[in-house]
Amino acid sequence: MSEQAIEQPIRTRVRIVHLADHTGKLQVIFPYESMLDMAALSRLTKRRFDPVANYNVEGDPLVKPNACNTIIDDSLHNSDVIELRSSAQHPYKDFTHTEFLSRFEGPLTRYEQIAIPLKSIEKPASEQNQDAQQMLAALGKFQSMRLQQRLEETLEIPPLPASSHRIIQLCSNENAGTDDLCDVISLDPSLSAQVISWASSPYYGVRGEIESVEDAIIRVLGFDMVMNLALGLSMGSAFQLPKNGPRHYEDFWFSAVSHAVLMEELVRKMPSGDRPRLGHAYLAGLLHNFGYLAIAVVLPPHFGILSRYIEANAHLSSDIIEMQTLRFTKEQLGAWLLKHWGLPESIYTAVRYSKSPDYEGPHCKLALALQLCHQLFNDEQPNAALLEALGISEDDATSSHHKVISSSSELSKMVDLISGSK
Repeated sequence: MSEQAIEQPIRTRVRIVHLADHTGKLQVIFPYESMLDMAALSRLTKRRFDPVANYNVEGDPLVKPNACNTIIDDSLHNSDVIELRSSAQHPYKDFTHTEFLSRFEGPLTRYEQIAIPLKSIEKPASEQNQDAQQMLAALGKFQSMRLQQRLEETLEIPPLPASSHRIIQLCSNENAGTDDLCDVISLDPSLSAQVISWASSPYYGVRGEIESVEDAIIRVLGFDMVMNLALGLSMGSAFQLPKNGPRHYEDFWFSAVSHAVLMEELVRKMPSGDRPRLGHAYLAGLLHNFGYLAIAVVLPPHFGILSRYIEANAHLSSDIIEMQTLRFTKEQLGAWLLKHWGLPESIYTAVRYSKSPDYEGPHCKLALALQLCHQLFNDEQPNAALLEALGISEDDATSSHHKVISSSSELSKMVDLISGSK
């Protein structure tokens, strides 16, 4: 007689988030493998809640049952075992369905559909050449106007600064040299000052004063780095930081500069014959999140909604939240914008696939390096397959990250060069 398969209990780990509006607080409990639906909460409560915590990846502590209004996602009725913890400092404990129901009963608790299972959320287009079609379809849902045939006619795209145009033209000139680059940068005195100050940063530890762009190129950064740095700095003036973004994005440019210098460190650790261009790695890091600013410019009302979702769902990767709220990701829009502006293919391709671990196409090493950056800055264990593909040891990756983190004061001064130009 054959043994019958023992049916495994359905286990669900839950996440706790505290929300508030001008009239009071609300505690919500929902599956960790789901996204909190802020629109559903608004419909159910006729109130507009915002997360209490700034950006709480770990989740909020459990308020004593019946001490405040609590809404629990009704999908938990389908679970046999519910994993719950009272705070981030405590381990998860198992509760049977009956135990959980008895713990959360009373007039202040209700069960409603407030979460969206991750498996039901659409994925980004698998190929970059499908992005425009996916974004057009999404924009058609947002805009009452008749859908345009071309994306650039639909979006109000900020013009690229003149200095950026000149540097991009220089990028395509294989015979360009130091004198040509110095001439282009010197046409923008503010940009010249930024490049010189950047090379003078304590982060690079150069002895003596950097007196000119030529000095910055020859003594410190190199031709390729200065060209791409100058391009990134000039492009930074195209967008203003949005006022209604997620609170943790107040450090947008610090994150951009940190990614840039970490990309520089990681590429230097890669096998010499297998490295992407150092300047391209730096620029990809600096512009990795540019699509975030683009969303704020082209879809301001929806950007505010996206910001609330990002804060309430800090446990999720941003591309999941963007796909549910916008139907495209900031990586898709950012890459499309950078391509539209004429940046090198390696840059926009790396940005586009920086959240795609299975990508193996052109410029994959640059995309993989960005993925490694994301893992390190999110304090995740570096993926072993990713390290192997890049030819970087875990020790080299973590030491590079530590160097960048320990240089935060120097990097902050470099960020001021961008912020001060606005």
